[in-house]
Amino acid sequence: MKNFRFSFNNLLQNNKFLLIIALLISVSVWLYMSTGSSNDTTVTVGNIPIQIELSDEANNNGLMIFSNSEKTASVTVTGNRAVLGSISEKDITVTAAANSIDSSGNYSLSVSAVKTNPGANFQIISTVTPSTVNVIIDYLREASFPIQENVVYKVAEGYYASTALSSKEIKISGPQTEISKIAKVSAVSEINGTLNNTATTDATIILYDENNQEISADLFTMEFTTVEASISVLPEKTVKVKPIFINKPSGLEITDEMISIEPDNILLAGPKDILDKTSSVNLQSIDFTSLTNKVVEFPSLGINIPTDCKNISNSTSAKVTLDLSKLSSKSITASKFKVAGLSSDYTAEVTQNSITVNVIGPESELKNLNSDKITGIIDTSDLQGTIGSVQMPLTFEISGTKSCWIHGTYKANLTISEK
Repeated sequence: MKNFRFSFNNLLQNNKFLLIIALLISVSVWLYMSTGSSNDTTVTVGNIPIQIELSDEANNNGLMIFSNSEKTASVTVTGNRAVLGSISEKDITVTAAANSIDSSGNYSLSVSAVKTNPGANFQIISTVTPSTVNVIIDYLREASFPIQENVVYKVAEGYYASTALSSKEIKISGPQTEISKIAKVSAVSEINGTLNNTATTDATIILYDENNQEISADLFTMEFTTVEASISVLPEKTVKVKPIFINKPSGLEITDEMISIEPDNILLAGPKDILDKTSSVNLQSIDFTSLTNKVVEFPSLGINIPTDCKNISNSTSAKVTLDLSKLSSKSITASKFKVAGLSSDYTAEVTQNSITVNVIGPESELKNLNSDKITGIIDTSDLQGTIGSVQMPLTFEISGTKSCWIHGTYKANLTISEK
């Protein structure tokens, strides 16, 4: 039987033995570090949400807490290294005292912290940072505001652009005191380059106070924060402004000396195919039966614009001055009448023998004009079976002249009977 001889050198060369020794040393160090009374440490825990609650009475009265950002805090705690190694913001509750507030206003609230689990094995050793938070306590209000367009762009020469927003107003809610400060809501954007075609962009909603200073939107809930702006780009064209006359004698020429129009042209914007066919625009019509041989002024006659076009001049109406003072007037008693538009089932008798009218025209034509050349026309086509005595409007036919007209409105009496 061989004698067993222990060799320490051989033992140190045994890998299994060395592994066991290393493991024992590691466990011993961990036990020492974990249980040693001198192993306490401190840790700062951040991003802890600050809880703010009003009293039930304040909530029932409609008061609410408004803050422009999520409030968080940090505190320093001490305890065993192993315990603090797994601590998080959920283990600490931070509150701001608001339960004594019963009216609206701006408040600075004191902040405090406690352990979420009172039996947790750590201690809070510092005050909360921040020590106070600022909040607005107010009533919730919602209001609608018109949106003003403020889109900046450059348009190519010879083109006109206009901007339309996809929404004309916006609903905004928030503290009523802050809502009341909003004086203007604008959709703001800027487009680079030069436009000669229609374009779209997203415009940012910006709030302004009465001094045109921007208001932060942090306290508000807005229906949307951007709005689509469509920029319509159309070619331009200058066109003449043309007067329109009704009941004007066919032979009466209105010369440039007799009429003035201000402005006599305007700038139109519209689709190219329409502008190519448009050289002038018409004014609101002038009825010659209202004119005499005097100078007459129409201070504001509307300008009629072609469909799909825009009048981009400053004037939407024109001033027209018509000088007929070189013409003459003559009173003539007309005794000839003719009934038009009467059904064959009826007969009509004009019950007045004559009517005196005021005729306007060149002196040379008025000299030869008499009652035989004037016929009063009574149109009964709208009577639809009326029987009895009626009074109807009169129009006139004048023979022997192409430059004269009758001024004024007239009516004639007639009796309608069934045949």
